[in-house]
Amino acid sequence: MDEFFVTDFGFDFKTNTSKTKKRVDGQNVYKVGNKNLKEYGLKNGDQIYLDGLHKDHLEVFNSNGRFQKVLNLDGSINVEKTAKGMGRVLK
Repeated sequence: MDEFFVTDFGFDFKTNTSKTKKRVDGQNVYKVGNKNLKEYGLKNGDQIYLDGLHKDHLEVFNSNGRFQKVLNLDGSINVEKTAKGMGRVLK
């Protein structure tokens, strides 16, 4: 995750989210804390974690834990992985 934080999107992500107590596949879950990530389609309260298997994308869930989308590490939407993730729930 440290390598991700040095990118432009990673820096924006790090400065506008907070780490929660939740973990998924050994990865920390982060919560969006304000509206500064709107350009990436992220809303206040969204929950995000780095995929633990591939470590090449972020999985995004809304504040209620319902799956929203998959973002590549540059902030772009990964359409293929987003389609596969539909219906998932973050517990």
